[in-house]
Formats: sequence, C-alpha cells, structure tokens
Amino acid sequence: MGEITKDTVNSMEGYINKIQGVLSSRVVVENGEITEIHVLADSTRNAKQIARDVQSVIMAQFGIDINHKIVSVAQIDTGENLQGEQRLVFSSYSFINNGLTSEARVILTRGDEVFEGYAEGPNTASNKYKIIANATLDSISKLIPKNHLFLLEDVDIFNIAKNRIIVVGVTHVTNNQEELLTGSCLIKKDEGEAVVKATLDAVNRRVMSITSL
Repeated sequence: MGEITKDTVNSMEGYINKIQGVLSSRVVVENGEITEIHVLADSTRNAKQIARDVQSVIMAQFGIDINHKIVSVAQIDTGENLQGEQRLVFSSYSFINNGLTSEARVILTRGDEVFEGYAEGPNTASNKYKIIANATLDSISKLIPKNHLFLLEDVDIFNIAKNRIIVVGVTHVTNNQEELLTGSCLIKKDEGEAVVKATLDAVNRRVMSITSL
C-alpha cells in the first residue's frame, strides 16, 4: 500500500468501529507507518479477540500486516452483562484528607448484601486514586475466600477518542498462581467513582467465578 493519508486513517477507523463490541477507535501514524491503534470497546467480548479482529480488518481491507501488540483495547462496562450474572455494584464512596494522610471508604452491593471497604495512605495527588482503588479491593475482600487475594498494581488515566479513561491493574493471587487483571471506566463526572468502577471491571468476573465454586 502507498502513503497512509488522513482519509486512509479515517477509513481504517471506520472499519474498526464496525467490529463487534467496538465503540470508537484512533489510528496513530508516524513516518508513514501505523505505530498505535487505540480502541474503546464494551465488555461483551474478550480484549484479545477484539485486537485480533482489528489486525484482521487492517490486513483484509488495506493489505497492511500490523503487529497485534500496537493495538490497545480499553473496555468499559455499558451495562450489557451476561444473563444470570450477579455482579458487585458500586453504591457510594467517600474520600477525606487528614493532613499528611487521606482515607477512603467504598460501599459495594450484590443483591441485598452490602460490603464496606477502607484504605488510607499518604496525602498526595498521585496517591488519591490508589487509596480509592485499595478501599474497593478491601470491600471485595469481605466477600471472597481467604485463599484469594487481590493486590493493586497501578491506576492511571488515559486519553482516547476525546475522552478520559481510568485504567486499573490488579493482581489476583492464589496458592498456585497469580494473574494480572485490568479494568477501565470512562470518566463522566466523578473521577473517584470511575476508579471504583474500573476496579470492579477488572475483578468482577473473577469474583463471580470464585464465589460460585
């Protein structure tokens, strides 16, 4: 294929946006090559499958063989949950500054059950989101067995498709293994609420599988 023009990029994004589960996309071109493809999708499909579909579409429609590693997929919960699932749901949170430290409380519900979590840490701007995420995980710990542990790895904000998204990484530790789980949530009004929902997006399916055993 020849030069990748702005019209070509727009066409690529149009095809990507037709992939099942994709809400929007952005193709980044540098020095005539595709260097990044950012995809915003719902949570109805696996992120790896969406990335493979993007790779296939670009190859089929434009004859360009891209590396799947340049495709990043951020997923948000649009409320289209699988039938029969009983997920943990965000209820409320509070965040208080106490001088050198800050504390957060998060309340989650599942059906008629209520779970409250608490976390505190140094009062810094970069630590606020981590405190809220840890309070969310503390709330979740009241539900799951003791031989399962969720540890916060990181919280970050990304800009994609003219929107700001919270992305959370959580490690699930058991006696036999550990796995990295990721979740995201579009920031609409409250960043703290988005942190809680992104944390839930990361772990909810795993929590359901654990508690259904």
